[in-house]
Amino acid sequence: MRKLILSILLAGMSVFAANAQQEFATVELPMNRAEDLVTLADDYGNVCIYYYQNRELNFALISPDGKQIARHSIPYRYAQEPQLLGTRVTDDEFVFYSRYVNGRREYLRPFAINRETGAFRSMQDEQINLERNTTFVGGFGDKEHFYMLYTDKDNNMHLYRDSDADVAHLEHKVFKSEEMPRTRERYARESDMMYVHPDMQHSVFTGYHRSKIYSAGDKIHMIFDGYYLRGKSSDDTTTEILTLDWNSGKTQYRTLPAIEQRNSPSFNSFLHKNTLFRVNMEKDKFKLTAYDFNTLQPIKEYTYTGDQEIAIKSTPVYQRGVRGLFSSDSEVIEKTSKVMKNLANGVPAITVDTYADNSLQLTIGSYKAPDANNNAFAQDQNRLVRTPDRYVQTSRGLMMLPGRWVPAYNIPSYYLNSPYYSRYFYDPFNRGGNLPTGPGISTYFRSVVTADGLAKVPTEEGKQPVVLQDKIDTYEQELKPEPELKTVYRYGNKLHYGYYDRRNRTFKIVEFAHGQEPKEAQQQ
Repeated sequence: MRKLILSILLAGMSVFAANAQQEFATVELPMNRAEDLVTLADDYGNVCIYYYQNRELNFALISPDGKQIARHSIPYRYAQEPQLLGTRVTDDEFVFYSRYVNGRREYLRPFAINRETGAFRSMQDEQINLERNTTFVGGFGDKEHFYMLYTDKDNNMHLYRDSDADVAHLEHKVFKSEEMPRTRERYARESDMMYVHPDMQHSVFTGYHRSKIYSAGDKIHMIFDGYYLRGKSSDDTTTEILTLDWNSGKTQYRTLPAIEQRNSPSFNSFLHKNTLFRVNMEKDKFKLTAYDFNTLQPIKEYTYTGDQEIAIKSTPVYQRGVRGLFSSDSEVIEKTSKVMKNLANGVPAITVDTYADNSLQLTIGSYKAPDANNNAFAQDQNRLVRTPDRYVQTSRGLMMLPGRWVPAYNIPSYYLNSPYYSRYFYDPFNRGGNLPTGPGISTYFRSVVTADGLAKVPTEEGKQPVVLQDKIDTYEQELKPEPELKTVYRYGNKLHYGYYDRRNRTFKIVEFAHGQEPKEAQQQ
């Protein structure tokens, strides 16, 4: 009983600490069962909040000083939920790209909202000229273009891109991939595709995906880590690089040195500007190598074995997601003997971000997803099943489309049949099983290194570098209850954390910045 009373008191203190945080903006949003939540920001500080609810598109536009400019609720065409694939920020508008499937026909459905006035604009559908036996992989938008990616039975890449003159018109090119060997499992590379934007949220969750897409001008770089290839042993697993050059229509395939991989993935990579970072983590080995992306020659390496201290760390090793009955879901792993073992318990992950003084911040660790139940669909079809969360990198940050609770028999076919969507299904109400739920387990540390020589930046004794993402993580843990709908996006040199407060039916945006306190909340 004492423990129960103590936990209630501590929860009350956490609520007080969270509410004491100053906010950038608070916007009233009449959200009941919103299925999507997307936020975009432009370089001038205008923020657009979008959510889909009750067959309507809902928009709210916020000015750079945190005031609401406009709000719209617009009935969606055909009363059918839009499949949002990506967004763009153009000179005048926030543009949202949706995909519509009708039998064998597929359509692009863009709609937009003016960045200054909030005026809504719906554009004409365009049918996508698909070739036979192609499979949809995903869509994404960068600063200049929106892309849709398909693959065929010969592993060729079919890339569609909006034209410079019209955001609603797609041009099509096919990129041959004869040099790239096939994987042992069909669609293995395509099943875990993640588009990486420079303004993405930097965490091990966004970095653990082993198939990443990067855009660089008119080139698309696709990087795959640790896939087993046909006719080759596990000794030949490596980092594969497939570059699609839109202007020339040519494809280039390259690889890094092979790494012997055991039963589970042991390495992953991340491209930052012209440097490709690859981390290899096992229970008794840690290796971080930086390569020049043009030549693929190593330029810096850190190696630690056994119980050695990982000296490149600038922060302790954190573990989040392991929740006990009377304990927090966050802890610090202090013992050196446990650091490597815990880091290796999951899919390796690495992300790279530019730090406040132009040095680099590396987030390195592993992510372990909730276990899946292979027999989930063989039992009661009336049970509730949670469709997977969808994370797409927008032109200004991470876009999260939260999963929905639906009857198992009612899961749309594009979730079940597409390798892009059918990643995980959560089924906690399956009476015949004991399936855990939750966000999974993230184990990680952060390191701050110089941009030129990639040497660890020294810190004063007893002090740790200020990491905005750590501040956001701490703030989120203090929120009770944990928000169901949330997003993080870059706002100049700052980070904005937005979440939906279901109790007050408001969307709150909190600002995190180096060397300055967040602005006071602007009440709407």
